[in-house]
Amino acid sequence: MNWVKKKNLLTIESILYEGQPCNTLPDLWHALHSSYNSAENRPINASFLNEIPQADQIHWPPFSKQEFKDAIAKCSSSSTPGPDHIAWRHLKSLISNERCLLKIVHIANACIELEFWPFHFKSSNTVVIPKPNKTNYNSPKSFRPIVLLNTTGKLIEKVISNRLQFQLSANGFIDSHQFGGIWQQSTIDAGIYLTHLIRAGWLRQCHTSVLAFDIAQFFPSLNHQFLSLCLKKAGLNTNIVRFFNSYHSNHSTSYSWNSFTSPSFNVNVGIGQGSALSPILSALYLAPIIKTFKKRIKNLHKEIPTDILSFVDDGLLISQEKSYSLSNSFLLCSYNIISKILTDAGLVMEHDKTELFHFTRARHPPNPSINLSSVGGSVISPKPIWRYLGFYFDRKLNFHYHTHFYATKCLSTLSTMKMLGNSSRGLLPIQK
Repeated sequence: MNWVKKKNLLTIESILYEGQPCNTLPDLWHALHSSYNSAENRPINASFLNEIPQADQIHWPPFSKQEFKDAIAKCSSSSTPGPDHIAWRHLKSLISNERCLLKIVHIANACIELEFWPFHFKSSNTVVIPKPNKTNYNSPKSFRPIVLLNTTGKLIEKVISNRLQFQLSANGFIDSHQFGGIWQQSTIDAGIYLTHLIRAGWLRQCHTSVLAFDIAQFFPSLNHQFLSLCLKKAGLNTNIVRFFNSYHSNHSTSYSWNSFTSPSFNVNVGIGQGSALSPILSALYLAPIIKTFKKRIKNLHKEIPTDILSFVDDGLLISQEKSYSLSNSFLLCSYNIISKILTDAGLVMEHDKTELFHFTRARHPPNPSINLSSVGGSVISPKPIWRYLGFYFDRKLNFHYHTHFYATKCLSTLSTMKMLGNSSRGLLPIQK
């Protein structure tokens, strides 16, 4: 079209794996599968689970027809189907028939009773899509693997996920400082909690220092053995734990890259992003880690007043003191403790993504850095603006930059709408 500017396509370099370019499709499939399953043989040490109390036993009644109706009502009819090519609109049409609905409910209940997840539901297609705003795309880590599952199995997963969300929140196993992937614990809730904590610290004449860390390849790194132990610790009975053992075993997937599809690969680690169970199971995986961290902090010879907040794989250590040197010391000690616990759980921190930020109301405050070389990191200096969960924080919580950024983004979007039509084609003036 001559009335809009041409948009250049994203430049994709040759994928590098272990320093070598992937010039053939077999090399590409090997690089993707090895990268997304690198935690398969990673050792774990689950002994720290003994440090936290056993949760109350969870009662698990049979599934009802209403649970399936509620689950499928929230499904988008336009989402991409899995290997069975059944779209949600097809399944919704089947569910409208009471006889068909009853058959699916019976299948779900039989899976739990027999402690078995059918092999048909274990096959998937992994679509590899680029992560936004990356400086280069020559590494598999610059892409996100999205798993497309068989739709009938995904519906049963949604019902199980809804049940787990309710049960694990009711018995208190999920920590109150866990956000993301949990009902009523959204990004906005995390932002409000952090803002309230900072302002409450200012009332006590304390500044707030935060150390944000990221877990590398979080979803593909979740260890199935450790997850089973977490399910037991959460109070789920042996029948449910054995069902999940079957659910996690003998998975297979094929990778899709543009119009190319790989052969099938066996997957024995991680939880696919795209599975309805991935949010709650990832929260379940992190819950004992956070509880253990809090307990170890309290059991130190001198208790460290450090708080922790988690939004899926984005963790945040929070210290409120009157001295910056004291805050940095507490954050460094806490960073060492959480790093050790994550390693025992089979997870790895990305030290190069760790960020430091200091909140204060002082006019000319210092802005000290922190040295993480003792745990494999580097010297981290705070930036003037800190981006966290979509918020742009400044040191005084004025949110001037945050407002300016999103106002500019809104105005840019409105301006681009002018390109969607002119006097002879496209949108009408009244629509713009």
